[in-house]
Amino acid sequence: MSSFYPRAGVSIAVFRGSAVLLVRRGKAPYAGMWSLPGGAVLLGETTREAAGRELFEETGLLASALTLGDVADALARNDEGAVAAHYMIAVFAAEDVTGVLAAGGDAAEARFFTDEQRVRVVCTPGLETAIGNAKAALSKGSS
Repeated sequence: MSSFYPRAGVSIAVFRGSAVLLVRRGKAPYAGMWSLPGGAVLLGETTREAAGRELFEETGLLASALTLGDVADALARNDEGAVAAHYMIAVFAAEDVTGVLAAGGDAAEARFFTDEQRVRVVCTPGLETAIGNAKAALSKGSS
């Protein structure tokens, strides 16, 4: 384990109609799996700033408004079952974005998926819960 404490992370669910933006992870943990854009919160950065930065770095898109959808835990375990990484993730949601979609940073690919399309790809654990909670937060208008 690289740290004795969980690390702070963010992700952002960008909705376009019934589709949500996913990125294929380019590095561990969960390399090759599809997930929400996101990553670590940098020292001195708020979670909202981190979510906006990660969205732009991984997709080329800018969000005009972010709604907090959930706080989730991501636990990655090694082959022996020991915790290799633990992230506490603030999950944000957005509908209004600008820019040209293009994978960047540590995202190998980026595209929008409908519910039906997501069941045909390998996704990170907890993704559907994060998407559902983000969608619910947007419909409530919370921030």
